[in-house]
Formats: sequence, structure tokens, C-alpha cells
Amino acid sequence: MGYYTSMYRYRDIHQKNIPCLDSLYSVIKKVAIPAFSKLKANYMGYAHHGGDYHHYQLIKAVGVDSNLLLQDDTSALRLSATLNKIGGAHSLGKEPIRLSKFGHDSVPGNNGLQYIYHPIAYGPYLADKYGYPTVTKLHEMDPLDTKKNFWGKQGILRVITYTDNQNLPKGHVALWDCNHFHQAPDWIAKHNLVTVEFWESPDSFCNNMPPMPQLPADYPKLEDILPPNRRAGKRRHHRHMHWEEIFVENFIKKLMTKSS
Repeated sequence: MGYYTSMYRYRDIHQKNIPCLDSLYSVIKKVAIPAFSKLKANYMGYAHHGGDYHHYQLIKAVGVDSNLLLQDDTSALRLSATLNKIGGAHSLGKEPIRLSKFGHDSVPGNNGLQYIYHPIAYGPYLADKYGYPTVTKLHEMDPLDTKKNFWGKQGILRVITYTDNQNLPKGHVALWDCNHFHQAPDWIAKHNLVTVEFWESPDSFCNNMPPMPQLPADYPKLEDILPPNRRAGKRRHHRHMHWEEIFVENFIKKLMTKSS
């Protein structure tokens, strides 16, 4: 079963309030998300974003077979290492993990524990272990508006971005620390179409945090800039990046530059 089939299945079943399944779900004891202080202390962050580990250093430290990993994304591997270091109920254990259409989603490390390396698999894994996400937003286009949903919170954030290649999903998973990704790239700001799932930590606390960025009051509205014939036009499916999405992306970049 592919990830998207399983993801929407558990979400749709829950939202339909099917009595027997809801009753069954209610008696299944879920593990609480680790304290954010522990997640942060054990996270093996990106070297270019304030952390200590380049990709090759992370792979060497964990001791996994690099031939089985994704070439350009170690976000899932970093979270797996974090959970295994915290240990106890949060450890991924020693049994192979199979949750997505790829057949296997984890590899063993030099300590015998499993490490999920494919971010797509982390959606069903986190939901199964910790329960439904605190926040779920599908197909968001505005980076600033998307971040409002978990601004001022701490926890685990999973981001699905959509590529220009047949609209294929690509996953990323990391720690969200109040108003930024902790020692990781900002995958939300880099894409114009995202789906996010957020699991808030029980000790989530953000104090003396800067306010959410706002658009300048004198800045023109986006609908006033778009050509008249496109304002009322029906939005196209995002199979490929349309010129309007490129325009919106550049528009937001200019806003951020002006407000900073």
C-alpha cells in the first residue's frame, strides 16, 4: 500500500466517525511525543544550519549502509537517530519497518537499531505511534500563512513538497522550534505548494518570541496585481508549476525582503 493511500485512509476513517473503528482507536494507547528539550538535545543537525553533521558524517556516525539511503535527503535518518538516542519507548527497535510502497523504509545501524531513511514513511509511523498530528494542512500555497498554524509551538514537523516531475511528493521531517526549523533547512519557504503535519511536544513553550511576520500595510494586494482575466479564472491543478505560482513565489520573496 502506498503512503498516500494509507495516509488518507487513516485520516478519512477518523473524520467519518465510524463508531466501531473510533472505539477501537480510542482504546489503543499511544506514546506521548518526546519532550522537546530531549529532541533538541539529541538532534543531529545539519552542518550548514547550525548543526554538527554533514550528510557523510551522519551516515558514518550512525553506521548505516549508504547504498540504501536517499542521495539528497537525510532528514528522516536524523530524526531516527534522535529517537533512538532518546531510547525507551521512542526507540525504533530492531525489526525492519515497512510502511510505504517502497517495500522497506528502514536500515539497521551499527547499534542494531532500525533507522527510517525515507521521510514519506514517517507520516504513518508517527501517526501509529504518537497519534494523529496536532496540525494538518493540505496543499498550502502561502508559506507565511502555513506557518501560522504552528507558530509559537515546538514539536516534530513533517513537510510534503510537490515536484514539477509529474507532481510527485517529496517528504522532509525535522524539529520545529517556535518560529523556525531547528538546525535544518526551511523546506516551507523554498516551495510554493506544501502539505504539513505537526506533532506538538508536551513541554512546548515559546517565550519572548518575535511576532509572526506581517505584510506591509501599504503593500498592494496580490489580486490587484494579477491581470484581470486571471483573477476570476479557475485555478488549475498543480501538476506542473504554472506562471502564477512562480509569480506568487517571487512576490512573497520581495515582501520578506522589504519587511526585513
